[in-house]
Amino acid sequence: MLALADLTGRMLAHGVWCVSDPDQFVPLIAHEKAGKRAMFRVTGENLESAIDIGKDWLEKNPDGVDRGLLVFDAYLTLADGKKYDALFVRAMEYGATPLTVDIALRYVPGGTDAGFRVGSPKVLKSDGLASGDWEAFFARFWAAAKGHPDAAVVWAKHLDDDL
Repeated sequence: MLALADLTGRMLAHGVWCVSDPDQFVPLIAHEKAGKRAMFRVTGENLESAIDIGKDWLEKNPDGVDRGLLVFDAYLTLADGKKYDALFVRAMEYGATPLTVDIALRYVPGGTDAGFRVGSPKVLKSDGLASGDWEAFFARFWAAAKGHPDAAVVWAKHLDDDL
């Protein structure tokens, strides 16, 4: 669980760093096997197909990794109908104690009058993580996010607690 939190924090921070520049974010998969990490971009005919390809990769785990995640950019629609730009993460731990966590991180893109702003992660769904484990999960998540020096500076500088 903590290794997944570490990978999730690091890669969501990387996503924040990427969307701080208003270019289009290409979905990415990061994974870990036997302590070695790798990352690759996911492409398709369009953004939706790339996201579907990434979700399929996570579900099938074709490389037999210990844990993996998909980061993608999409709109988050809240209960009131408002849409927000957001980075989404689907993170999965495989093996004897499987775990799936879906997280969204709202942001305001750069190049707007408001300027780039980013919020804090919100858990949308989880399967396999006990309620008592969230504090340890996010402690490791934030330590890993701060370990990405470029992204940590961007996230801290543009943090907006109202998002």
